[in-house]
Amino acid sequence: MKIAELKSMSRIMALTMMIIATFTACSDDDGEGNKPVVFPELKNINCAAGETAEISFETTADWELSSSAGWCKFQNGEFLESLIYGKAGKQTVTIATSADGQSHNEDAVAEITLKIGNESQIIYKVTRARKEYADLIVSDEAGNVYDKTHPLTIKGNTASSPVYTVIKAEAESGVKIGFTNPEWLSYTIDEKAGTYQFTFNTENTSGLNPKYPIAAGTYTLTFVTEDAATAQTDKVRKVEIPVVYEGLQRDAIAISPTYLNAMASVTGEELSDDTGIVENMQSTITAYNDEFQPVIFAATKSINDDGEIEFAYDFSSTVSWLHAVTGTGDNKDKVTVTVDSNRNTEERTATVMVFPKAVYDEIKSNWAGHLIDESTGDIKVSYANNIMTSITQEAWQEQGERIKFQALFMYAYDYDQTGFRNIKDFFEDAFVKFEDLKNSTGVDSYNVTDNNVWKASVPKSLLKKFDEMGEPGYGPGKLIFEAVDAATDQEITEKVSYENISSEKMAGQAWSQDALRLVRINGIGISFDNTSYETYDNGYQLVVKGENDEILALCIVEVYDDTQERTSF
Repeated sequence: MKIAELKSMSRIMALTMMIIATFTACSDDDGEGNKPVVFPELKNINCAAGETAEISFETTADWELSSSAGWCKFQNGEFLESLIYGKAGKQTVTIATSADGQSHNEDAVAEITLKIGNESQIIYKVTRARKEYADLIVSDEAGNVYDKTHPLTIKGNTASSPVYTVIKAEAESGVKIGFTNPEWLSYTIDEKAGTYQFTFNTENTSGLNPKYPIAAGTYTLTFVTEDAATAQTDKVRKVEIPVVYEGLQRDAIAISPTYLNAMASVTGEELSDDTGIVENMQSTITAYNDEFQPVIFAATKSINDDGEIEFAYDFSSTVSWLHAVTGTGDNKDKVTVTVDSNRNTEERTATVMVFPKAVYDEIKSNWAGHLIDESTGDIKVSYANNIMTSITQEAWQEQGERIKFQALFMYAYDYDQTGFRNIKDFFEDAFVKFEDLKNSTGVDSYNVTDNNVWKASVPKSLLKKFDEMGEPGYGPGKLIFEAVDAATDQEITEKVSYENISSEKMAGQAWSQDALRLVRINGIGISFDNTSYETYDNGYQLVVKGENDEILALCIVEVYDDTQERTSF
């Protein structure tokens, strides 16, 4: 029974102690809670967009700080926060403002609220000033300004590529800038660098040519800010700039076409180059303001060990047989080359070059010093584009002691190209044989001077191979007969036309598959139809006539039926 009473007393004492402790704790809290929360006095500060500022305050309890605007935040190490916390004590907090939502019309205010416990109060008002307008300034990369009184000069192009003029257009940060330009100006924009690159638009529809300069007074390049029509400010929002174009660069030139490795007949009437027969050797010259000068230099042509053509130049000699004439009016940008007849027994060569007037004036006092590469003896690479043509004229050939004949084979080797070969080199044992009939019986009946009569024997197997090699649209290959040792003005022709045999004068340059280069030929090309050589009666004759129409040489074309085996080509 005593034990039970002791336990009961222990319980009563424990309960009494708990009640006392609870009363005491409540009494302590009530004492602290009676202390009022003291907030700092409200302050106003300014902080421009993109800048930072410090705010300070002191609390006796834990606190929370918040901003009412997204453009005003608290810097927390590397981060920006809209809400931060801290412990009691003196505090210094850094705020950072951005330009988000910034207006030109009014200032913006952010309220900084301090919260302690359940109470809060605005302790700072941060004012961000309205966005300021800035003048729209257009300048070059060095800072030189363009405006109504300072024209923009567009650099001249080269003859083959554009040259860009780079400028900048700047106003206050974030504003968009546009421009309107003349149609003859093309451009690119580098948004990262904030630059505009302008050049002459060679595809303009205004009919303007890049070789001609454009003076100020006609065209304007206008830059404008996107808010130019609504901005209430005295700042410059639109810049109008007169535009000037220099014209083609003074040392630039283009010559089209050029005539490489050109040949002229003795008469000067037949011209050819690497591409074939040239009806009119004329080039269009692209140079500044059509100011250019053609010059003719005497030259000597040779073939080096590699089979390449080389020229040696004589700048002191006058070339009287070659003419390079500049056109007039609508053809003032043209140069036409003509060749006189040659009565000399040696060929002659000259080179025609065309220079922009500015270059011509600079180098004309010392052609060799400026033009020739001393290491090669040839025209310097830097002046290669100034060559219009290097042309060689055939020498006058006197009639030899006796006119003879030879045959070549011409065929189509490409869709639009022809070439020729020596028949015996191409078909091995199938070739045209020539027989001298001067001492044969009855040769007097042909009435040829000095009985200069020949027979050309053509095997049928060769003509069949010509048919097999014919290209669509070209027909079979042609036999080309040339007169050897005939005078220059003596040409080989048909004595009379012949049914089922077509002929064509072959004079000019042609590609030699044997020499692998262009060579001059002067003869007559003949071809049989598909069946005529099967029944051909050997009545076709070729002749060379003199000044008085006398026959100086005659060649009888005979087709024979050869039975010996021929090697396939």
